[in-house]
Formats: sequence, C-alpha cells, structure tokens
Amino acid sequence: MEAGFEAIPLTSQTMRDAFELEKRKAIWSLLCGLENGKVDPDMIELLAIINRHPDYYTTSSCSGRIQVSASETPGEKGVMIIIAKWHRPIEEYELSRVTQHAKHPSLWLSVQGPIMHVACRTLESAKSLLITARNSGLKHSGIQGLERRIVVEIASPDRIETPLRLSGVECINSSALAHLIDRVNAVLLRSKARLSTFCVKLAHQAKSV
Repeated sequence: MEAGFEAIPLTSQTMRDAFELEKRKAIWSLLCGLENGKVDPDMIELLAIINRHPDYYTTSSCSGRIQVSASETPGEKGVMIIIAKWHRPIEEYELSRVTQHAKHPSLWLSVQGPIMHVACRTLESAKSLLITARNSGLKHSGIQGLERRIVVEIASPDRIETPLRLSGVECINSSALAHLIDRVNAVLLRSKARLSTFCVKLAHQAKSV
C-alpha cells in the first residue's frame, strides 16, 4: 500500500453514500440531456419512474430505433458509419432517399429494440427489476455488472439486420422495399409495446409500495 493512503472499509454506509452520489450525478446528466433535447421522447415517462425509485438510477437508454449504416459487415465497431436513424416507424420514401444519397458501397438496414442500463442499490433490487423486465417481454435483460456497482441491462429480443447494398450491388428491389419496411416497422412497434408494458408494471409497483 502506498505511504499516506489507508484502506477505506466498504461499510454499508459508505456504499449507500457512494450510490447516492452517483445517482445525483446521473440525474443531473439526464436533466441536462432533457433540456438539450437529447433524450429519446418515448423514454421520458419510464426514466422518470425508475429514477424516482430510491434503489435505482438510469445511466443510458434508447426506446428502439431503425437505422441505416455503412460498413462491410454489420456492427463493425470503429468502422461503421451511421447514415440515418429514426426512433419511429418510417415511410418508404425516407429509406429510398437515404439510400439514393448514400455513396457507400455497402449499406445495412437494422431494427434495434429498446435497451437501457439501470444501476441498482442492492442485488435484491436488481433481481426485482430484472424479473419485471423479463415478465414484460424484455427477455434479453440481465445483470451486467457486480463489482463497482450493480447494473441491470434491460433489452428486447426484437431485431432485424439486412443488407441494402453489398459491394455496390443493390440487394432490395423496388417491389420488395414496401414489404421490408412493413416488417421493419412492425418489429419496432412490437419492441416499443414491450417497453410500454414494462413502464405500466413499474408504475403499478411504485403505487403499491
């Protein structure tokens, strides 16, 4: 141990104090995001319910989105370029306009379901949140961190990833585009419905406490 430094015992009080400090920082960041229009509108009610709970605070969130990206293979970190994204159903002309203007040799269309991260005061409160999420259809949820803080990742199983263009060759013809968009929109709305169910269940639990 370095001279002049003493170990600080991780008592229940110091852990509570650390949680409260981190929660205040997270809520301040969230309020700044709300003020600057950087928070997904479909998440606002759910974020308010979770952050009002004494045992939770959120660190990131997305209600689900449709996305067009450029890369040789989907999801290449550090390489993928996001061309366009929508947190709502899209129209055929919107996707056509994006693909016509994008000059990248390979384009991917994806639907990504809701995802959020919630820091929890205790393992018991994390388990409770996780059960509610899974019972709401958010089946890909799980406990992600157990060391510095306990984090629950809440995620939907709903996903689509399909190529629009590969190495300069168009993969979707005009007659199939409308059908593809119908499916993409349906998956996005299904995933958002799961999030709404989760929100209702949490609100009901909060009232019963």
